[in-house]
Amino acid sequence: MRLDALDRVGDPIAWATAAYKLGMATAEQPSAQTEVAQRRALELYQQAGDVLSAQRAPVEHARIVNAAGSAHRLLGDLPTAGRLFERSLELLAGRGAHAEEASVLNNLGLVLAERGRVAEAIEVFDRSLASLDGDTDDIVRTRLATMHNLGQAHMGRGSLEGFAASVDVLEQASEAARGVDVSLHTGLIDHSLGVARKALTTLDVASRDQHLKAAIDAFERSLVVFTSVGFPMQHAIAKHNLGHALANRTDLESMRRALACYEDALNMFDPRLHQAHWQEAYKNAEALETRLLEIAPDASRADHIASLAGSMSDEERMTFIRHRLLQIEPLPEEHRQERLAAFSLAVITQPSSLFVATLRTMISVLMELPESLLDSALRSQLRAHAMLDPLDRRAADLVLDEVIQSLLFGPQRIRVRDMLEDFGWERP
Repeated sequence: MRLDALDRVGDPIAWATAAYKLGMATAEQPSAQTEVAQRRALELYQQAGDVLSAQRAPVEHARIVNAAGSAHRLLGDLPTAGRLFERSLELLAGRGAHAEEASVLNNLGLVLAERGRVAEAIEVFDRSLASLDGDTDDIVRTRLATMHNLGQAHMGRGSLEGFAASVDVLEQASEAARGVDVSLHTGLIDHSLGVARKALTTLDVASRDQHLKAAIDAFERSLVVFTSVGFPMQHAIAKHNLGHALANRTDLESMRRALACYEDALNMFDPRLHQAHWQEAYKNAEALETRLLEIAPDASRADHIASLAGSMSDEERMTFIRHRLLQIEPLPEEHRQERLAAFSLAVITQPSSLFVATLRTMISVLMELPESLLDSALRSQLRAHAMLDPLDRRAADLVLDEVIQSLLFGPQRIRVRDMLEDFGWERP
């Protein structure tokens, strides 16, 4: 959008409207530095507000003031943001713009919550929800966002009653969100619901198991939205929190699933950029491994992950293996082969039926992934075979050959066997 293409003198209203929209677009640029983007947006809002003044266009001016408040909030100037939101509400009062009032109230509630004024924030969020009537897309998004913020504000009370109130609100929001196409809100709501339920496992001990199951279910729902590709940071946080919830159970499968979640989170957190998150996940993974050593003293982390994979259904195992292979792919070749060889050896040492099932899944997934990863995986498979005694090695070779024969057809089978022979494998 080019402001200089519009006539500021001849058509000031169109020019000011364009300046406001350009400010909104500037503020929302995902790749821009926050401070630079918000300060540039504020300049545009100022220019738009000078033309669309409170006297000339009170509703339009209120929108501009609300946008400026959001920019100041992102810049960390909460007192100024709060004053601007209150000014926007004054301009909107009595003008029938209920949906816009609700949106501004939601913004004001966020500022109050961030300033530690939780009771006031809850009251404002309640006012926002009371102002909303209808089911247009904008109203639905505002309602869900406000319910999510209200749930988080209740959590800020830090009490049993606060977390219970949070669960009540977030359960309603979660159910409502599942019926509409607002996936980001759905993920945020379910993740916060998981956090609230997890907190209640210690505050409401009598219903601990119920809260724990509900927390696990909520985190798993959030991961349907927060995929590793679409929302990598949210995915890693949700995976870590799901692991922490699962680790509160004492059965071996839940503990293994928790370990896999922690490992997923560690693979996605960059310790240079997300140090606190990475350290917490590392600490929790270490604590869980200590517990697992008491149950299975000779099992490594790879052994537990391989056992978990073998126990899954074919569909779940496919997703599980694909996700782990894609995490390994970006690693340097040496580290990639080391990780793959450790996992392959752990798979081989599983009971025969589980070994076959997991190997079939690995080969199937690898045929869909880049050639370089197939190369590394086949080398690592042979490296794992070489660690076995002669009899076990021959048995593993036979299983590998049978899986290739039964699973792959034509060019794929020839391709894989040629690669293995190039790596020095002698077909049994």
